[in-house]
Amino acid sequence: MLKIQVYDGQITEHFNIKEFACKANMEVLLNAEVLDHIFRLEKFRVWYGRPMIINSGYRTPEYNKKIGGAEKSKHMKGIAADFALPMEELKKYDKSRIEEFYNNIKNKWFKLCEADGINGGVGFYDTFIHLDSRTDEQAFWDERK
Repeated sequence: MLKIQVYDGQITEHFNIKEFACKANMEVLLNAEVLDHIFRLEKFRVWYGRPMIINSGYRTPEYNKKIGGAEKSKHMKGIAADFALPMEELKKYDKSRIEEFYNNIKNKWFKLCEADGINGGVGFYDTFIHLDSRTDEQAFWDERK
């Protein structure tokens, strides 16, 4: 049985369900796996200590294909989120501090996933970070230029 309370779309302290809606049609996918992912993101957000602007949550298969998403994207299962990097904050860091920032994010996400008995995925990009709650093998990729 799922126990969840949603008030005006607020699903956790820091996230509103609208943030995870497909950008094409505002469709939302909700099931136990998706809720677990969002609750895991909430734990991450508390640790992260700064706002997380979700650029992409759930994607319909049609929208995922249209934007060139991976054929088996976890976004289509509602268990992936891309969030914007704090670019102004990162400008203040030297290269080693930036790498520490990224590694801390990767390590924290994998620890949260491990605590929940899953593997998780982390992807780094120039302006955002991808976090997913995959149950198959752990995945990490770095597409920064």
